[in-house]
Amino acid sequence: MKYLQDKQYTICLIISIFLITISSCAQEKGNGQNYVNSNPESQQMSSEQLIKLLETIRQEKCNIHSLLISRNDTVVLDAYFYPYQKSFVHDLASVTKSITSLLIGIAIDKGFIPDENQKIMEYFPEYKVSDERFNSILIKDLLNMSSGLNCSWNDGEKELYQMMKSDDWVNYMYNLSFASEPGKVFSYCSGNYYLLSEIIQRTTKMSCHEFAKKYLFKPMAIEESYWLENKKGVNQAWGDLCLSPSDLLKIGSLIIHNGKWEGKQIVSENWISKLTPQYSIDEEEKYGLGWWFENEQPDMIEAIGRGGQRLVIYKKLKLVIVIIAGGGFDAGDVDNYVLESISKYKKDNDRSEELKILVNRLSHAAYSTSDSNDLIKYRKIDNNEYNFDKNDFELISCGFRLKDQIPYIILNLTDGSREEQAIGLNGQFAYGKERVIQLPIAVKGQWINENTLKVEYNELCRINRYFFTFTFEKDKIRMRIEEDNEDDIILLGIKDK
Repeated sequence: MKYLQDKQYTICLIISIFLITISSCAQEKGNGQNYVNSNPESQQMSSEQLIKLLETIRQEKCNIHSLLISRNDTVVLDAYFYPYQKSFVHDLASVTKSITSLLIGIAIDKGFIPDENQKIMEYFPEYKVSDERFNSILIKDLLNMSSGLNCSWNDGEKELYQMMKSDDWVNYMYNLSFASEPGKVFSYCSGNYYLLSEIIQRTTKMSCHEFAKKYLFKPMAIEESYWLENKKGVNQAWGDLCLSPSDLLKIGSLIIHNGKWEGKQIVSENWISKLTPQYSIDEEEKYGLGWWFENEQPDMIEAIGRGGQRLVIYKKLKLVIVIIAGGGFDAGDVDNYVLESISKYKKDNDRSEELKILVNRLSHAAYSTSDSNDLIKYRKIDNNEYNFDKNDFELISCGFRLKDQIPYIILNLTDGSREEQAIGLNGQFAYGKERVIQLPIAVKGQWINENTLKVEYNELCRINRYFFTFTFEKDKIRMRIEEDNEDDIILLGIKDK
């Protein structure tokens, strides 16, 4: 039986490689800027160096979801790492800020906002402020993170979370004290971008998302997008915009072509020209209008988000790199491999076929045999539910069910929500939906011994990956929760009689 399974797997692999080879030669119509897929050597890039990059990612078990590279409007690498799939959208985290900057540029182009030098108080006439310095804050100060407000990325952006817990987010921002004069000092404050979202909504009579769909996404054939909003229906313009990696690649191409998409001016060239370094953060990095810059790479402009989300653009090289990750991943070294693939290119050293095979392998789960004892162990905890005392994880209880020979984990949370997710067997992930906007989630389990179950709970599209370790002790359960780069949380649950 195992011989037949191995043979079937080999045949499927050969067919997949054949299909990839065919698609690499075909133009992807409607994908913008006349994009085609081709091998790296066609754009004077070394497949060998890209193989080294992918092998490093695999060996170091980096929590990366996808890696896309294009040069001269040609996609030379389109890699997805199991269990993430090409069809999924992904939370861009603070990459969202850079896209919000483009929306402000479009709003200026369309005449909704006169220019970036407008005082923000003009858009919030109903709010009274105690400090006259609020009257000096300009739209560009919000974009540049130079509002002067006593708000920063210290202490895990505590002001952002305090704002989100308040009843009126604008009022919260207008009650902050000042750490410096407006327009003078860089201080990373996501609340600045919430005010920008309000300004877009107040001037255009559309939410940021609606405005983006009409003036940015639809003209660029970006069809699927999600963007979290607050109770007022205002989008969280500092983050939580979800796009596919391939659609984010289009944004990079838009920058390279000075705001044009398939010959049509989407963002004015004037606005794109203003995306330059304006404030020094340290000796290496600078910031300007929602985008990041490096002193050592003057040709580079990039958007950066939590968990390894990055859009890297080298305008002169006509090179775009999109990195989508799930947290706990430092994406900084990827650039070096990609640049080396250009500098170390050799015409007579074409390893593109090996690269295609590796890309295909990375997108699939490793083959594994079944463990018949696993279901026996799951039957022992079938219909068990365990209650927890009040905890930081906001978990009321967890339970287990076995339905049609498929185990499920059930989590009940303090906000009244309930998640019931299938647990994948044999090293394979089972797919489900997360509770916020129903994006894909992947779960798999492994029994360490007779009484210990480890579950990987991967919110694939929301930059959260948890590892739950359950130790069963008669009518009690010890649950250890680990998150990428976070300390363990240990809970003791009592079985519900």
